[in-house]
Amino acid sequence: MVGFASAGTRFTTRVKDENVWVFQSLSIFLGGSRILLALQYTVNNVVFIRKQMKPAAKGVSIIAATLFVSSLIYLGMFYIFGVQDGIRSYIWTVWFALFGLEMWVIMRVSCVTPGIGLQDTHLNVRMGLLTLIIIGEGVISVTRIVNRTVRPGGWTKWSFVHILGVTTNVYFLWQAYYDLSPRGILGKYSQQLWAQLHFPFHVALVLLLEGSQILALTLDITLKLTYLEETIMFACEEPRPRPGIAIGLLRNTIEDMEINYSRGAIKEKMAIDAILEDLPNHPLCPGEKVIGFFITNDHLNDLVGNVTAALFSSMGIIPSEETNIGQLTSSQLLRLYMELLGFVYIYFFVVASLVMFLFAAFALLSRRHNFCTSIGITTRIILGVLLASLVSFVRNFGLAYDFMTSPTILYAFTFVLLTVSGIDRLLDFYESHHETNVNLEDAGKRSHSDTS
Repeated sequence: MVGFASAGTRFTTRVKDENVWVFQSLSIFLGGSRILLALQYTVNNVVFIRKQMKPAAKGVSIIAATLFVSSLIYLGMFYIFGVQDGIRSYIWTVWFALFGLEMWVIMRVSCVTPGIGLQDTHLNVRMGLLTLIIIGEGVISVTRIVNRTVRPGGWTKWSFVHILGVTTNVYFLWQAYYDLSPRGILGKYSQQLWAQLHFPFHVALVLLLEGSQILALTLDITLKLTYLEETIMFACEEPRPRPGIAIGLLRNTIEDMEINYSRGAIKEKMAIDAILEDLPNHPLCPGEKVIGFFITNDHLNDLVGNVTAALFSSMGIIPSEETNIGQLTSSQLLRLYMELLGFVYIYFFVVASLVMFLFAAFALLSRRHNFCTSIGITTRIILGVLLASLVSFVRNFGLAYDFMTSPTILYAFTFVLLTVSGIDRLLDFYESHHETNVNLEDAGKRSHSDTS
């Protein structure tokens, strides 16, 4: 983790001269971690396992040897990355092949070797704690959203709705997962499958929580732009405020957004300041000076456009260099940025559907209900397909745009999780009622046999 943290955003899909040190340092970290693991397995094998668990010694030796060999390959890749050759650009993909090889060797050996399997261990508890940590990161993201959306202007109706949407997602995710925790001991292979499914599940959780945060911040940006447009319209409402007061309100509205211009929005800040300085020289509302108002209208359109660009730049979202922002109206610019966020919309619902499919797999493995297990599994699969079908909205961007700028998008997954929770509770009630009736019938039969 230290290695990946040191790499940061310099980790790319191609090795170049300016970032080759990132791949070399990661190779050293990966190789070093495997050497330490191999040493740990070897020491345990010599000191403890050979004396107390002789049948497991061979399996542990195979795992230690596998890790040692993979560490040598990782360390060898350090030198390969330094070679000026075309193969260097994509040689990092060998890492993932080694990851897969290590995983399957260790899984296979632990399955066939007695004493080192995952059965009768505290793996379920540890997996649950790791999942709780990831979901806890979702809680931290909520606090970041609150800090960025509520701090500037305080609580509003819509900021409460947006934050409630993210919060309920986190809560129902936690509830949906722990409802599927195994109630008993899993079999040899089902335990392995349960553990391995947590890798894609944790990846999907991270992406889902991050996507919720981005969508909530996007809704906050559209809300701020709505307030800005309402402030502009207020300048021409009867009774009209004095131009100085109206321009002051515009300036205060923009300042209350607390835009971080240092994140690539310096040009936008200069343009915003220039427009606000020039507005007093022109009429703010249509009247006798029609030509002057056209100039003002262009200024206000540029003002909204630059504020839009600055808000999205503060999130680290910028259009391609080929796009000429100056040629776009404010509404076209907002639409452009929403198109850039289209990939967030796609992966959010893709990973949301993946989470539901994994919940279905967990329900199959844990067998939460003794009766009607198929109902709970089928429900999760159907809802997963429904979430995946929402990706089709991208074909009609107008529909996707309306959905992305509506708080409904934050609650879509919440409603799905709430539906699953409600069906599970109904199945719990049915199962409890069924068991009660069975127990009463058995008691009646026993009493009847005793009297006879």
